Amino acid sequence: MSVLLVTLLMAAADPATATQPAAPEQKPRAERKICKTEEGHTGSRMSKRVCLTQTEWDRREAGVNVGDLKTMGAR
Repeated sequence: MSVLLVTLLMAAADPATATQPAAPEQKPRAERKICKTEEGHTGSRMSKRVCLTQTEWDRREAGVNVGDLKTMGAR
């Protein structure tokens, strides 16, 4: 009986068999929004403030319609 008890205690003390606490999962960091002021295109004097992420600004400059990407679920 004591041999069994000693064996169980040694197995519990073995660091290889000990369970490590799970590391907390890291959430992906959300990109910061960059706001720019755009002038109206239809003769209006009112300017419009547009806030997008850097990725969305890059896509917009490349000619990709950001609104279409959002409706399709792209990020």
